[in-house]
Amino acid sequence: MRRFLVALLLLVALPAAADINDIFAAGETLDFELTWVLVTGGSARMTIGPAPGDPAHYRITSIAKSSSSFSFIFSVRDQIESIINRSDFSTLRYQKNLNEKGKKKVDTTTIDETRKIATRVRPLKRTQQIAVPRPVFDPLSLVYHLRTLLLQPGTVQSFTVFADGKVYLLEARITKRESIETPAGTFNTVVVEPKMLAGGLFKDEGDLTIWYTDDARHIPVRIRSDVKVGAITATLKSIRPGVANPEPDSK
Repeated sequence: MRRFLVALLLLVALPAAADINDIFAAGETLDFELTWVLVTGGSARMTIGPAPGDPAHYRITSIAKSSSSFSFIFSVRDQIESIINRSDFSTLRYQKNLNEKGKKKVDTTTIDETRKIATRVRPLKRTQQIAVPRPVFDPLSLVYHLRTLLLQPGTVQSFTVFADGKVYLLEARITKRESIETPAGTFNTVVVEPKMLAGGLFKDEGDLTIWYTDDARHIPVRIRSDVKVGAITATLKSIRPGVANPEPDSK
């Protein structure tokens, strides 16, 4: 943990005007602790860096897994990968490998930007082809695209998102500024609330709230998703430059 905090302090010392794309191009790893109804139940790691062998694109990964003790209650290992354009963060490929309580799900979407067609492939299911606009984002790429924007409280950003075989319109409301404490330190943040204009995006879950640092880097230091019982919260533990192994540290 000390090494992580040292890396955090070094990164915090970067000039506020640093180009966020410079940070992404060099690679970044964020580690989170996961809590549900105030119980620490696991860990998550999000990484971003140039796609292997393809510097024109970024690869974003997110892996969340339950701790060994919490797995007796609810076992989870969800892995998501997104390949996006560096220029505008639009999605080229989005893959989910979910394993929740032993139920596995693989879902891969590839987007042909020239034809404006998204092809969704799932084992033992019919391949879907859906017309999409350009640009279009996936839920993971949107979290990072928001980091590149001016997040001013009282404003609203609008996006088109493709998820689970459907195209959605989404509004991200920047609601307020708030100071929050995390294991990685205390941060001044801007609070962003992505809202679907119709239907739901993250399964059947409720509201999503993201706390981004109130600086040029807009690091997501807390992400909370309301569920049927309580809320799942990812809180930043550490941040380091470079892309580490996407697998979260075991507890």
